[in-house]
Amino acid sequence: MNNAPNQVPRFSNIEASRILAMFLIVAHHFAVHGGVPIWKGDFPMSGNYYFTQLFSTGGKIGVDLFVLITGYFICNKISKLSSLVYLWISTFFYVFLFYLVFTVVGIKEFTWSGLISCFFPIRNDFYWFISAYFVLILASPFLTLTIRSLGEKKLLALILVFGLIWSVIPTITTRTEYYGSSLLWFIYLFFVGAYLRTKLERYRFSTLKAVLLATVPWLCVAGLIWIADMSNRSSWNIGFVDWFTFANMTSIFTLLSSLGLFILFKQWRLGYFPWINKVAAAMLGVYLIHENPTLYPWLWKTVFNINEHLNEPYFIPYALGVTTVVFTICTLIEMGREHYMRKWFKRVLMPKLAPIDSKIQRFFDSPN
Repeated sequence: MNNAPNQVPRFSNIEASRILAMFLIVAHHFAVHGGVPIWKGDFPMSGNYYFTQLFSTGGKIGVDLFVLITGYFICNKISKLSSLVYLWISTFFYVFLFYLVFTVVGIKEFTWSGLISCFFPIRNDFYWFISAYFVLILASPFLTLTIRSLGEKKLLALILVFGLIWSVIPTITTRTEYYGSSLLWFIYLFFVGAYLRTKLERYRFSTLKAVLLATVPWLCVAGLIWIADMSNRSSWNIGFVDWFTFANMTSIFTLLSSLGLFILFKQWRLGYFPWINKVAAAMLGVYLIHENPTLYPWLWKTVFNINEHLNEPYFIPYALGVTTVVFTICTLIEMGREHYMRKWFKRVLMPKLAPIDSKIQRFFDSPN
């Protein structure tokens, strides 16, 4: 979206981290949707298999980083109805487009129920991330008021308490029932992003500390995956080890790595590069395209047939190349859609939505 004339453009450091977050998510989907059974405890071990497991771990780091960025940027604002409407329209556009294309060419069978479901795109069986993200933005004005009322010390206490309940304990015990839900975790990350906005304005981490915070937890996960692989294929008699517990989005290792990356990018004196910001604005659309429930089974298993290449010596560059190609093509498609649809949205819908946005702003600014 173009900046208003009186609006200071965002520096590109955090916008660059948004690009990294989505690239990690695409890499994760390469690993988990391509047919390689990375969670199977008796699948033959190989260097490529282990690489695929490691490749998958970045996705949840990317999810946490993306939501941290959202919390950082909008914790002091009242989200607008127009933003939610635009997110709904963007989601509907891709859901309807891919359903129409795939039914016309005969890849997917047409049903009236399938067509009708396209008009309700914000749902977990389409996009779990978008569904939770949409409700997070919807709830963000109330979360903002909560943050203001808590103050910095109480906000930190809340972060520590629920970090223990929703991240530390589940990681140590590998008991997923402590996780709560994706939405609750997004709200938690929103609070963390809000705290970082205050903290990082007054305190600067050394680059070494930020790098260590980003990398050491991930290296721990890499070690735990190897231990789990060995245990699940041996007679150690400790039972099946679900290594993804350590790489899930609520894992303390994932949380710390995403925090390290956020701090590293926040403190990077990159300046303002319009092209980085423009690419970063397309990242949510990259998710909507490549993770579309109609598209992705065909994309990963038919077009790239990842499992077929698993035992080839070129598999690692193949994985990096495919991820880059998918990421780049989705970015270009979304930038084109954004360019034309944003103009239409501003011309047709914004004049109708702007008065409602103003009323909502006044409502939340009022003392009672």
